[in-house]
Amino acid sequence: MKNFKKIMITGTITSAKEDSVEVYEILVKELKKYTDNIYSPIDTIKFKGTNEEMYARVMKLLQETDLVIAEMSNPSTGQGMELQEAARLNIPIIIVAKNGSKISSTVLGSGKIKATFFYNDKEDISENLIKSLDNIVI
Repeated sequence: MKNFKKIMITGTITSAKEDSVEVYEILVKELKKYTDNIYSPIDTIKFKGTNEEMYARVMKLLQETDLVIAEMSNPSTGQGMELQEAARLNIPIIIVAKNGSKISSTVLGSGKIKATFFYNDKEDISENLIKSLDNIVI
């Protein structure tokens, strides 16, 4: 089993609904098998700083991250900025999204996407995530 120092999950927070939070919780639970150092949108939702403080915090977290999991079922401009920074920092990215979601060609073309999987329901997430993690080389 691979070990990671820090994993960052990205996803929408401004339009996060209860089902989005459930997906983030599933991802965190599965990723705890690989590290205890996981940052997720749940942490961002709880953050009470200014916009500038949030931006600085996310950019600093990315500098310490060695894998990004991008939940891309709902488009998010902020997530796009995070993924661009991850690509600039040469951080591998795994994309997770509901079936039928449209993933940006710009994101897919970044050269940093190591795996992409789509899920029908939340039960699919765990199995597909583990397969994706086992198949990536970092």
